[in-house]
Amino acid sequence: MEFRMIRLVAMAALISASLSANASASQPDIDQLLGRAEAERSRSPDRLAASLAQLDELTAVASPTQKRRVQLLHAYQLVVTGKYQAATKLALSIYDESPEIPIKFRAALLVANSAAITRDFSLGLRHLEHAMGMIDNVPDAELRQQAYLVAAVLYNQYGQFTLGQHYAELLLEQDASPRNHCIAQQVRVEASFGLGTHLEDDSIAVAAIAECAAQNEPIPSNLMRGYLARRWASRGQTERAISLLQEHLAEVEATRYPWLIGEFHSQLAEYHLATGDLEASKQHAEITLKRGDKNSYLMPLVSAHRVLYEIALKNSDLATALDEYRQYAEADKARLDEVKAREFAFQLSRHELQQKNQSIELLQRQNDVLRLQQDLSKKSAQNNQLLTAMLLMILGVGAYWAYKVKRVQMMFRKQAQVDSLTGISNRGHFREEAEAHLARSKAANREAALVLLDLDNFKHINDRHGHATGDWVLKQVANACRAACREGDLFGRLGGEEFAILTCGGDLQAAERIAQQCRENLAAIDTTSIDHDQPITASFGCATTRLCGHGFENLFMHADRAMYRAKAEGRDRVCAHEERPVLVRAQAHA
Repeated sequence: MEFRMIRLVAMAALISASLSANASASQPDIDQLLGRAEAERSRSPDRLAASLAQLDELTAVASPTQKRRVQLLHAYQLVVTGKYQAATKLALSIYDESPEIPIKFRAALLVANSAAITRDFSLGLRHLEHAMGMIDNVPDAELRQQAYLVAAVLYNQYGQFTLGQHYAELLLEQDASPRNHCIAQQVRVEASFGLGTHLEDDSIAVAAIAECAAQNEPIPSNLMRGYLARRWASRGQTERAISLLQEHLAEVEATRYPWLIGEFHSQLAEYHLATGDLEASKQHAEITLKRGDKNSYLMPLVSAHRVLYEIALKNSDLATALDEYRQYAEADKARLDEVKAREFAFQLSRHELQQKNQSIELLQRQNDVLRLQQDLSKKSAQNNQLLTAMLLMILGVGAYWAYKVKRVQMMFRKQAQVDSLTGISNRGHFREEAEAHLARSKAANREAALVLLDLDNFKHINDRHGHATGDWVLKQVANACRAACREGDLFGRLGGEEFAILTCGGDLQAAERIAQQCRENLAAIDTTSIDHDQPITASFGCATTRLCGHGFENLFMHADRAMYRAKAEGRDRVCAHEERPVLVRAQAHA
């Protein structure tokens, strides 16, 4: 479910700098302007800019605390306008220099959000933890609620939807401000989508949208409209989804948030393509790419390139199709790398926290030893021997934890390369290894071949028997195909029900033999235990470097087309890339 990977970037900017004023005021006019700017910081970028211009003119008569509040508003304005690196730099300087805990706390929250947007995940998590460590010393209840909200948003972004939902519900149980309550509703709806719950009930999202719209909060309300449109489109209500997005597109454009704008246009491009309106689909895809920024969002770019690739195929424009497919593959790889980086950063953060606690414990033990050493300095040699034994014990503890750290690092490296369900290479690791094998084959003037396979009617198995059965089938398929591979062949799961085998030193006939053996092994899988009365089948596509060259993307594209041709010709068969390209309309995976 791809919507898990993408919904937080604009929302992180929205809530990052809750600047409710606690400081004592020496300049009432400045405080009034600050309150006005803080109230409008997410509702009206233009009014925020006008208020900041007035505040800048009063800098000479402002107190140091008021100046830092103005600086925080400038940092927030940088986030709103997409200048995330500059916003992070300014917020870090405020965090380092401010003696006031509330301002330091707000600056840490802003750093956590803007760093997450720029994919500096470790920096973001570290400052989120700094902020949560100060929360007991923050007197403002609304600001403490803001910290819970930021934690919920960031945990959603890191894919930890259970934690995100927990903090959102924790805030909803309190007497939160209308604005915080609105955003907490949005975060809870997002977590619900990420966890796959309440997918058949629109009432929660509709009520949350109405609440945020009543508070004049366009960003959270339109984020939820985007989720709702995806839900409707997944049910086949594509026209209804288009109508919803189109109705609020001007409102989204007015927010100036790159991610939200790109998301709306990319969804419209997808849905117009599904309804056959190629011109409208192309227009929205091109707007997505024009307005897009690889430092702002990735998923809309992936979707836009995929739409343009499919439009080019429908128009028989092979050159454009190849170029768009290449860009689609690059963007999708970047997206998957980002997901992996977020997951790794979260795990690394948990590990660093554990190490920190262990280091504190070790230091406490060392301090105990030092005190004992002072007390035992006047005692006999027997006591000295006891002290030595205690020191050796501490060294042993340190060595043990060093060993544990090394084991955890090795575990993380394996998790980054292996598909957790089937135990074979995941998409990213398969591609890296395949590119290296193809480079060696090219240098040695050896031929290589790629086999792609996609399970037939797999969605029917999931719908009829449940996802646990679907996972069982995927494991059986992985075992069956692994048995058909030759020694030295690469085998990986590309995602969902799609697998790939790269065989080096073999020609197209060797690839077809491997594919046929896989096909026979799949048919031999005993499905009686899951009460499935149909054999497991797949559609296979084969391509060879002799026809496609040693570039992975080109080899993958031709094998992919051959696989789609196998599906178009009736499934449960093997098709190979031929000398003359055969254009077959891409169909959705069964």
